[in-house]
Amino acid sequence: MKSFRARWIGRSSNGTLSGIEHATAACARHLGTLLGVLAVLAGCAPTLQALPVDPAVDFSAHAAHRGLVIDEMPGVASAVLVPGGWQALSGGPRFLLQAHDKTVAAFWLPAPGRMIVRQSSDAGSPLIGEVDASWPHGAIRLTVKPASGVIFETGDFDRIDGRIVTAALSSQAQKILNVRGTYRAEVHDATGAPVSWLRAAISPHQAAAHIYDGVLPPELNGPLATAAVALLDAEVNSIEDHAFNVYLGN
Repeated sequence: MKSFRARWIGRSSNGTLSGIEHATAACARHLGTLLGVLAVLAGCAPTLQALPVDPAVDFSAHAAHRGLVIDEMPGVASAVLVPGGWQALSGGPRFLLQAHDKTVAAFWLPAPGRMIVRQSSDAGSPLIGEVDASWPHGAIRLTVKPASGVIFETGDFDRIDGRIVTAALSSQAQKILNVRGTYRAEVHDATGAPVSWLRAAISPHQAAAHIYDGVLPPELNGPLATAAVALLDAEVNSIEDHAFNVYLGN
């Protein structure tokens, strides 16, 4: 499988992190995050900018200004995730994955933490799959359901950088410094067996503020990986936006 890189930039504008065990509050928080991402992306489309690919992974993601840029994925040299524009206002997709001005996948956001991916902006086009996010104990997990019927699920994104702060990527991080670090989640198949992994590196002192990479099974193709990263990065943005920022003094 060819390596895949992507990065989604967007800032949430509402919601709270208080009461992470309360389902209603959690839903409102993540809805606010994703709507905030939509508002930012509506401002301008992302621009393409490649970063070196780690040869040990077949999936890699990196930052671009106000958008998700796919520098490399199976069958596509480069692509960008852009707002659906007027189509979203009439029930169409919220986002389009485009390569050389051609749509290669379309993304619907029917509910907080859920994305449906199809082959085109036509709601009747073939289904590629779905990605759902959940937050047990405040830590995000992702469930990916390709149209083939195979199901994959991540565990928690556990910290692997050795720092003695929050053990996993979650809304329990009270300071923005505690959000920074490297996290890894195992990807399991329907039997619960680990089959691959996904990693997130969060720091302003690297080539991109949020970098995602890993090794994914063939069923998790470029569009589904894009949807998973979009939901994951929206969560990271929400956590950072509501954590105490010592640099701003808030």
